Amino acid sequence: MIAVLDFGMGNIHSLLKAISLYTDKFKFTNDLEVIRKADKLILPGDGHFDKAMQNLKEAGFIEPIKEHIQKEKPLLGICIGYQVLFEDSDETSKKGQIINGLSLVRGKIRKFDGKPTIKVPHMGWNKLFEIKSKSSRLLKGIQNESFMYFIHSYRPTGVDRLDSTASCRYYGESFTAVVEKGPVMGTQFHPEKSDKLGLKILNNFLEI
Repeated sequence: MIAVLDFGMGNIHSLLKAISLYTDKFKFTNDLEVIRKADKLILPGDGHFDKAMQNLKEAGFIEPIKEHIQKEKPLLGICIGYQVLFEDSDETSKKGQIINGLSLVRGKIRKFDGKPTIKVPHMGWNKLFEIKSKSSRLLKGIQNESFMYFIHSYRPTGVDRLDSTASCRYYGESFTAVVEKGPVMGTQFHPEKSDKLGLKILNNFLEI
């Protein structure tokens, strides 16, 4: 069974609809017992890093997530669910504050450089590059320069190259768009909104 975590970050209707194309063995849930028994976890949603971490803590999700990983069971983070996999972020309402993440993957979430020429958020279709198709379970069958749908103002920095299985370029900067570290996986883009290739990535996860 797949548990899609309900931690109040919204914008999950299209994800649930996409999952239902491939299986009916899933639940959108905040029930800790269901989460602990799940074979796979999905962390979805849009929003701010500080709010996402606050909601995860208040819901009591952090320990069950880490127990899930310790048991080598797959987890997929999407958009803000991807960013909380990393060590920390400065996306907070309090200037200069750093918010700790789940620290399941090495890297720090920081805002795109605020140059006048850079449009933030990074929103719309963009290509994936440097796809490690031979080693990636998530990107099986996905080719370089495949388009995915992004919407974000922050991105991971300092990611271990071994954990990065695809990157994206924005205004000359290359950032990690997909991570895979053992059972921990994540995409900065929304696979459920990325047409057939995005749905293939989602299905790749469901088939692991």
